[in-house]
Parts: sequence; structure tokens; C-alpha cells
Amino acid sequence: MKKFVFGLQSVLNLKQQSEKIEKENLAKILNEIDREKKKLEVLKTHLREVMENFNQEIEAGTTMYKLAEAEAYMGKVRKMIEMQEYYISELEKEAEKVREELLRLSKEKKALENLKERRFSEYMYLLNLEQAKVIDEHISYKIAKSY
Repeated sequence: MKKFVFGLQSVLNLKQQSEKIEKENLAKILNEIDREKKKLEVLKTHLREVMENFNQEIEAGTTMYKLAEAEAYMGKVRKMIEMQEYYISELEKEAEKVREELLRLSKEKKALENLKERRFSEYMYLLNLEQAKVIDEHISYKIAKSY
């Protein structure tokens, strides 16, 4: 009997490669999300520090110009925080899309792997039948020859 060949092996290989690429993409996006969240925390910490300094200046007494300048600066930092949060949410949406694609590819790959397993089982069954047939023929020949 000829060697086992899975006819859809190239498709299975393609699915495995695609899954690997999507996993790498997801890892990159998750790393970027982590980096951006750290940047966001730095911005939030900076804003808290600026607000504390602002409150101390108010208590100590300061000029209207300095107060207006500090308020404008805090507004810019708040805007940067908003932009950072928006960017993180966009990255998380992208990560979710990649997760869905990865899940789809994994299901397709698993279906192909299951099909390959079933076909291999069928192949082994037929191979065993063929081997049993050869053994039966060989035994029948020996028995017939002994008479």
C-alpha cells in the first residue's frame, strides 16, 4: 500500500503559518498596549503632581498670570491623557479583532487536524486489512502446499 498523504496538508500548513503570524501580531499589539498604559500612568502621575503644586501655590498666594498659566498647562496635560486613553482604546479594539481572527484560524486549523487524524485512522485500518489479507494468503498458500 502506498504511503499516507493528506491531500489538504498544504492548506493545513497555511493555516498553521497564518495562526503563527496572528499570534505574533497579537503579542505586538499587547506589548504596545502595555507600553501606552505605562505612558498614561506617567501622565496621570504628572498631572497629580502639577495639581498639588498648583494647590500649594494657591495657598501660598500667587499671581493671576501664574494661575492662568498653570491652569492652561493642566488643560494640555488632561488633553494628552484623553488622547492617550483614546489611543489605548483603539489598540484594544485592534487587539480584539486580531483575537477574533486568531480564534477563527484556530478553529479552521483544528478542523483540518481532526480531518487529517480521521483520514490517517482510515488509512491505518485499510493498511491493517491489507496486511491481514496478505497473511491469510500466505498461510493459505503454505497450507495448500503442505497437502
